[in-house]
Amino acid sequence: MSKNVDTDVQMRKRNMKLFPTYKKLAWDYLFYYSIDFLFLTQIKNISAANVVLANSIKYLFGIFIQIPANIIVEFLGRRNSIILGNILNCFYILMFMMTGNLFDLILAKFISSLAVSIKDIAEPGLLNASIPPSKYKSNIFAKINARGASGFYILSAISKIIGGFLFEINGYIPMILCLITLIFVSIVSMLYIEPIKKSSSKSNASMQIKKQMKDIQEGFQFILKSERLKALILSASLIASFLSIMASYRTSLLQDIGTPAYIISFAAAAFSASSAIGAKRQKKFNDRFKNKSIIVVALMTSISAIIAGILGLKKEQSHVLTIIIVLLFLIAKFAHGVFHTIMDRYFRNFTNKEIDTKIFAVKNLFVNIVSATMGIMASFLLNKMSTAYCMLVLGTIFTIMYLLMSKYMKARVGLKPEEYSKFERKYDELQ
Repeated sequence: MSKNVDTDVQMRKRNMKLFPTYKKLAWDYLFYYSIDFLFLTQIKNISAANVVLANSIKYLFGIFIQIPANIIVEFLGRRNSIILGNILNCFYILMFMMTGNLFDLILAKFISSLAVSIKDIAEPGLLNASIPPSKYKSNIFAKINARGASGFYILSAISKIIGGFLFEINGYIPMILCLITLIFVSIVSMLYIEPIKKSSSKSNASMQIKKQMKDIQEGFQFILKSERLKALILSASLIASFLSIMASYRTSLLQDIGTPAYIISFAAAAFSASSAIGAKRQKKFNDRFKNKSIIVVALMTSISAIIAGILGLKKEQSHVLTIIIVLLFLIAKFAHGVFHTIMDRYFRNFTNKEIDTKIFAVKNLFVNIVSATMGIMASFLLNKMSTAYCMLVLGTIFTIMYLLMSKYMKARVGLKPEEYSKFERKYDELQ
C-alpha cells in the first residue's frame, strides 16, 4: 500500500513539474507559423486561397479522426499517445518540406490532423489525471496550463524573429529547426509517467476496443445531454474556427499591403508575445469579466478583424496604417492567449478521469467540423475578393454569431457550482 502511494506521489510530482516545460516546446510548431504561409506561397508557389483550403481540409480530417484518436488514447494510454502524436508531427514537417502541390500538402495535413487530435486529447487528460483531487484542482490545472502556454508564446515569438531572418537566407532552414525541436520534444515526452494504470486482465485486443467504444459512447451521450458542455462546445468551435482563419488572413493582409517578410516575422513575434501576456493574465481577465469572459474574448477578435479589414481597403497604405493594423492584431492575439487557457479550464471543471478524454475528444470533433466549414468558406471568399474585404465580411458575420452565442450561453455557463444540476456535476470529483 505504501509503495503504491509513493509511486502515485512520484508520478504526480514528475508530471506536474514536467508539463509546463514540455508545453512550452510542444504545444504547437515553433519556427513555423507565418513562415509556413510564406514558404508555401513563395517557395512552393501554392496560392493563398489553396493554403487556406488545405488548412480547412485539415480540420475536415479532424472530424473523422476524433473517435479513432480517442480509441488510440484509451488503448495506448495518455503518455504513449503523447509520444506517438509528437512522432507523427515529425513526419508531418518532413512531408511539408517535400510537398510539391496541393495534393501533397493535403496528405501532410492528414498526418498533422491525426497528431494534433491525439495530443489535444492526451495532453490535458494527462495533466488532469496527474493533479490530486481537491477543491483547488481547477485553479492548479489552469495555473500549470497557463505557465506552459505563456512560455510557448514567448518561445514562439523568439522563433518567429529568428525564422524570419533565416527565411530570407533559405526558406528551408526554419522548417529544419522546427523538425529538430519536434524530435527533442518527442524525447522529452518519454519522461512522463502514465497516470492511469491499466487493468492487468488479459482480455484480447478486440474485447478491449469494444469496451472502449462502449465507454466512449456513454461519455458522448452524457456530453451531448449536458447544457453546460453544449454551450462550451459551441463557443469553443466558433472562436477556434475564426482564430484559425485569421492565422492565414493576418499574414495575407500584411503581404497584400506590401510588408516585407522580415517585418512580418517581427509582427508575428509580437503577436506571440501578446498571446503569452494573455495566457499569463487569464485568471485576472476571468476575475474581471467573470461569466462574460468568453464573449469579451470573442468580440475582441472579430471587431479587431473588421477594423483591420476597413484599414486594409485604403488604396494608399502608410506606415501609420500598417502599425494600426498590427496593433489591432495584437489585441486579437491577446484574446487568443486568454481563450485557450480559459477554455481548457472551463472544460476541465466537473470532470474526472472517466470522462475527461471524452470531453476533449467531443470538443475537438465539433471544433474541427466548424473550422472546416468556415475555413472552406474563407478560402472561397479569398478566391473572389481581397484579404481586406474577406476580413471585413467574416468579422461582421462572426460578430453577429458571437452575440447570438452569448445569448444562448447566458443561463448555461459561468454559474456557481451549486447552481448546476446534479446531472451536470455527475463526474465532479468532489461530489
